[in-house]
Amino acid sequence: MFLFLVLLSFLICFPLTAWAYIDPGFGGYLINSVISLVVTGTAFMSAAVIYFFRTIIGQKLFGLWQKHEKICLIVLLLILSAGSFFLGTFLHSSFYKPSGHHSDLSSVHIFDAQRTCRGYNLFNKNLIDEKGRIVKQWTKAEYGVIDKNGDFYGKLWTNKSIWGRYTWDDHAIWEKTFPTDHGIYLTPKETVVVFTKQPHNYNNYNVDFDVILEFDKNGRQLQRYDFWDHLKEYQPYHAEFNIDIPLTGPFGLLAKKQELYDYFHLNCFFMIPPNALEGKNPAFRRGNWLISLLHGSMVFILDQDTKKILWHMAAHDVQGGLEGQHSVSLLPDGNILLFENGEDRKASRILIIDPLSLKIKWQYSHTDFFTTHGGFVQALPNGNLLVTESKQGHVFELTPDKKIVWEFYNNQEKDGHPGPQDPEMTVYYMIRYPKTIIDHFLHQ
Repeated sequence: MFLFLVLLSFLICFPLTAWAYIDPGFGGYLINSVISLVVTGTAFMSAAVIYFFRTIIGQKLFGLWQKHEKICLIVLLLILSAGSFFLGTFLHSSFYKPSGHHSDLSSVHIFDAQRTCRGYNLFNKNLIDEKGRIVKQWTKAEYGVIDKNGDFYGKLWTNKSIWGRYTWDDHAIWEKTFPTDHGIYLTPKETVVVFTKQPHNYNNYNVDFDVILEFDKNGRQLQRYDFWDHLKEYQPYHAEFNIDIPLTGPFGLLAKKQELYDYFHLNCFFMIPPNALEGKNPAFRRGNWLISLLHGSMVFILDQDTKKILWHMAAHDVQGGLEGQHSVSLLPDGNILLFENGEDRKASRILIIDPLSLKIKWQYSHTDFFTTHGGFVQALPNGNLLVTESKQGHVFELTPDKKIVWEFYNNQEKDGHPGPQDPEMTVYYMIRYPKTIIDHFLHQ
């Protein structure tokens, strides 16, 4: 009974944010990845306090303990709870250290204007030219994409549960009211794809499962793909997640400590374009779905009609392991391009992978290149890559020989604080658009 009360006090006082899921690339949640530390730390803490009370205080105040046992027990639990709180805070800070990149530079720095891919750059709700000057801002929507006719598909600035299609002048054409996650995708088939989530009871956990929704450009829903309905199709491709095992006994309380879990965390959609492998392998037929699941570090290609899994790549399939990827796309030569966060190794990478052999054909890494969340890479028409280091508010254009020829720092100070430490100043993703498209709308 005493040990149960000790554990209960630990659960109550452990910082809530520390129970949130964290996936370094191979699946799992912080709730169970630190459970051994929790149990061990609590056991040592309990033993130390009990020993202290019995041998040092107990011998001198044994009579007092007998007379006021309940009060002494409450004091003991308060001491253990305080210790648990500080241990939880320490563990939380250990797992969530801010990355170290910071620069005093701000705005745009062009290193080699002859080698950059000319165009305009969209990030958050801003459109900037190649010198970093804001040429257009959307006052309602953000985190969107620009269509070739100038319409903007984005999320409402004041309410993240509203998204829709807006004119170049910021007038709503149509809007939808439900939460969306990650970006909005315009497909080669003239459709719009967004993600949402649907909660389900799974092993007595309250768990979110991703849903892919496809609309036509008039806002009419065309299809819905719910991962809950296809869960068993994906589970053979990853190691068992911790929430796949129901918790029993006192540890069942842990499931209630975090209100909502996220099973796969879909973070990217890409429709297969014409490519060198088309006609040679059915997985790479144009129109098929390329999707990225953060938890388990998995990438899949689904048949556009049947949604059957045609190709997959998981964490341990790639040399050195794959640790939490974003922004997966297929290049015209048939290779896979992606941004790997590398949260466990504290270092991010840009990878180009042969999808048939799963060998890394090209990669970029740097001691000062790391973002724990987000991350985006866009293949540019001239062969360069536009890389978004999200948390740092840093974007750079990289040549095939790994030279930075253009970069942007979103470090403008706000209230005396540099940008990268301010969530509003990070860059979730940056997309470059050709001058020929944007100039038309700027000068009309």
